Amino acid sequence: MKTENNQSFTKTKKSKEGRLIIGATLFLFGLLTFVLQYFALNQFYNLAIERTANALLPEINNLFEDIEKELLEENLDYINLGLGQLVYDDIEGLRILAMRSLEIPDVRSVYAYDSKGKLLELPTNIEKLKSRFFSLDQGKEVEKITQFEGDQLCIVFPIGEQAEVGFLELIVDAELNIIPERNAIKAKVIEQGLIVFLVGSILILFVFSIFFKRLQKSEAQLLAKTEDLKHTNQRLVMACKTAGLGAITAHLMHAIKSPLMGLKNLELGGDKSDSKLAEQALQSATKQIESMVHETINCLKEYELDEESYSFEAHELLCMTASKFEQDDGKSNCVSIISSQWDKIKINNLQANLLLPILQNLVQNALETDTRTKVFLQLEKVDSRITFLIADNGPGVPEQMKENLFSPTQSGKEHGSGLGLAICKGLAEQMNGIVFMRSSTSNGTTFCVEIQPEGDLL
Repeated sequence: MKTENNQSFTKTKKSKEGRLIIGATLFLFGLLTFVLQYFALNQFYNLAIERTANALLPEINNLFEDIEKELLEENLDYINLGLGQLVYDDIEGLRILAMRSLEIPDVRSVYAYDSKGKLLELPTNIEKLKSRFFSLDQGKEVEKITQFEGDQLCIVFPIGEQAEVGFLELIVDAELNIIPERNAIKAKVIEQGLIVFLVGSILILFVFSIFFKRLQKSEAQLLAKTEDLKHTNQRLVMACKTAGLGAITAHLMHAIKSPLMGLKNLELGGDKSDSKLAEQALQSATKQIESMVHETINCLKEYELDEESYSFEAHELLCMTASKFEQDDGKSNCVSIISSQWDKIKINNLQANLLLPILQNLVQNALETDTRTKVFLQLEKVDSRITFLIADNGPGVPEQMKENLFSPTQSGKEHGSGLGLAICKGLAEQMNGIVFMRSSTSNGTTFCVEIQPEGDLL
C-alpha cells in the first residue's frame, strides 16, 4: 500500500512538472512570436513609408525640372534686358518648389532648407500653414529622410544630385492612406502571428505528447528492469547466503567427523572393562561436539543477520585459533604466534566468523601430518589486503595432491573426506578472500588466507 502511494505521489509530481515544462515552453514560444511580430510590424511600417516617399519623389523631381526651365527662361530675359540683379538663384528656385509642392494631394505643409540645413523663410501663407502642423527652429539640421508622428508623415527630399541646392521637407496627411494601410498591416501581422502561435502551440503539444509518452514508456521499462534486477539481486543474495550457510554447515560436519570417529573407535576397539576411561572419552567427545555446534549456530545467526556489530583485532583471531588446539589436544607450544606490526588490524564479526573455521581447518591439517609438527601463525600486509600465514615444519604436501589441492578429492588420511580445503576455499570466497598454498617442501608448508578488512589498515 505504501509503495502504491509513493508511486501515485511520484506520478502526480511528474505530471505537474510536465505541465510546468509545457507551460514554460508555450510562454517562451509566445514571447518569441510577439518579438518577431513587433520587429516585422516595424519593418512593414518602414516599407510603407518608403513606398509613399518613393511615390512623391518623381513628382518633386518633375516640379523642380519645370521650375528650372521657367527660371532659366526668365533669367535669360532679364539678362537680355540688362536686369542681371533680378536673376533668380537656386534658393529662389527652392522657395518656388516649396510653394508649388503644396499643390500635391495629401501635402499639408512644406519647409525648405539650404544645402547647409538652415531653414529658409517662406511667404506668410506658408508660415501660417507651417505653424499649424509642425514647429521647427531656425538652423535645424536635417537628420532623417522620413518620420511618422501622430497623423502626419514628415519626408525630407534632397534637391540636386548631391543636395547642392538644399532640402525640401513635406508634411503629408497620413489619415487618408498611410494610417489605414498601417492598420491593415497591423491587423494582418497580428492575424498571421496568432495563426503561427496556434499552429506552433499545437505542434509543440503534439511533439511533447509523443516525447512524454515515449519517456513514460522508457521509464516504465526501466522501472520493470529495475524491479527485475532488484529481484535478481535478492535471489543472488539469497543464493550467496545459502552458499555461505552451506559452507559453514559443511565445516561443522567436517569438524564433527574427528570426535565421532573417536567415539566409533572407542566403541569398537576400546577396553570395555575400563568404564571410567570410556566415560571420560565420551564426555570429552560430547563436549567437543556440543561446542562445535554452539559455535556454528552463533555463526549462522550472525551470518543471517548480516550486520557488523563488533570487531576483533587480527592478533585475537590468531590467539583464539591457537588456544583451540591447546585445549583440544592437550599439547603445549604446538601452535605458536609470531607477532607483527599488523596485529592491531580490525576484523569485523562477519569476517571473523568465516575466518576462524578456515584457520582452524588449516592448523588441524598441519597437525595431523605428524605428531611432531609445529604450526606458526603470523600476519602480513599485501597492498590494501591482510594475509594470515599458517606455516608448519611438517613433511609437506605430496606432489600428486598439489594440482587439485582445493578441489573435492580423495583424502590421503585414513578417515579423511577430502573436503576440508574445498570448504576453506568456499568460506574464503564468501568474504571476497582467497586461500592458497604459498610454498611446500620437505621442510614444511605455508598456507595463506588473504582478505580485505572493512576498516583502514594501520
